[in-house]
Amino acid sequence: MQDQKKSVPVKIGYMPLAHSTYWKFFPKHENPAMDLAKKLAEYLSGFGTVVETGRLIDCVNRAKEARLLFQAEDVDLVVLATVTYSTPDDVMLDLKRFSRPTVVWNTQKSVKIPPDLDFDKWMFEHGITGVPGITNLLEREKMPYFLVSGHYTDGSVKRSLDIIIKAVSAFKRAWGSKLGMIGHLYPGMIDFGYDPTVMFTTFGAATRPVPESAVLQAYKDVDEKQAVSMAEKLQDKYKKADDFEGEEFIRSARNALALKHIVKEQELDAVSVYCQSMWQHTEMGVVPCVGMSLLMQDGVFCSCEGDVPTTLAGLILESMSGAAFFTEIWCNDFEHDQFMMGHSGTMNLGLFEGNTEAVKLVRHPWWTGCFGRGACLEVKMPPGEGTMLSLCQVQGGEWRMIVSKVNVVERDPVPLGVPNFFVKLEKPIGRYLEDLAALGAAHHFSMAYGDWTAHLKALSRIFQVEYSPV
Repeated sequence: MQDQKKSVPVKIGYMPLAHSTYWKFFPKHENPAMDLAKKLAEYLSGFGTVVETGRLIDCVNRAKEARLLFQAEDVDLVVLATVTYSTPDDVMLDLKRFSRPTVVWNTQKSVKIPPDLDFDKWMFEHGITGVPGITNLLEREKMPYFLVSGHYTDGSVKRSLDIIIKAVSAFKRAWGSKLGMIGHLYPGMIDFGYDPTVMFTTFGAATRPVPESAVLQAYKDVDEKQAVSMAEKLQDKYKKADDFEGEEFIRSARNALALKHIVKEQELDAVSVYCQSMWQHTEMGVVPCVGMSLLMQDGVFCSCEGDVPTTLAGLILESMSGAAFFTEIWCNDFEHDQFMMGHSGTMNLGLFEGNTEAVKLVRHPWWTGCFGRGACLEVKMPPGEGTMLSLCQVQGGEWRMIVSKVNVVERDPVPLGVPNFFVKLEKPIGRYLEDLAALGAAHHFSMAYGDWTAHLKALSRIFQVEYSPV
């Protein structure tokens, strides 16, 4: 389990490319090439930790030296920079032996063609000539790579590298992650069924079933003082409805502490909860909405109803945005061409850290358990641009990353007693639903504020899964 509130740092294996055969013909080029290589390394250090040999990668032996260093340091991304002309045979075998997402950076010393360009200067500046040779082989081998073109002073290069680095960081967050499944899949909701083995080999994310007995034991282990203290802290921070009966609210606080213990003890990175197994339990007896909302505030994404694929989607969006949440389409507003979105009482409380007055703790409006209903949230979601992500497994077992840009509109929620909000899409809602259906999307989404479409597209290349914008 990683520290969810901290971005995952990226190690960059740096290979400044050249071709040693040319030094005997152009001996004056080697030192300027090394000077440029150092400038580019300094530039890349702004994106992560640069791992390099400190030499030009201009022959097979130096490529091997770099590869062995990259293996020892377990770098996350390899950057090939076209300092000057190079040939792909120098580096390709080592790229295959240590496969990592690769950036081919088409760059050079000059921003523009020098007015005094002669044969000698051209021979130094024509690193681009080697680019198709590298990308040809990367394509043939189906190795994930990105082609970035531009001078290091160009803002577009920074934007491109920012997106790639963010995607690599999300990859690191997902690869090796543990997704807890408390309970089981909601009966009948087979649209988000999946093969956990293929999820593991594709995304590196392992499904970890959490038995009901473990949750119950964690609930019993929370003593009364801890539960009361948690309840008091929640009441001090957020408004609370006054219709809670007896121990109902304290049970919600106890449940929250139990969930937090389970996540820590089992080193879970995200969780899906089948909540019926809690509020129908004769010893717990209330909904877990507050506990799940607090976990999301701490960076542990939570989904409902045993939906593990959307749990992984949420972990990915959480790693990019810092505040992802779980939702589904609830209702059509044909008149305003909007969807009403919501779910059964959870929300990422991290979205309201600067505006706790917007949150109210209320009794769940419809799930009545063995000891009442328990606490859930009423909130008004802020307006703004957002991204929805669905991960689904389609016919044949392949995975598809379905991505939608939305706008949360300025509109009061429907007074249902649980979080809900309205979104406007880039196309009419009927056509959107047709396109969504054609891709085989399930009915749940992870969502985050901000436009993360380019980052998710880059991530799909790293995972080598289909990217499907709607």
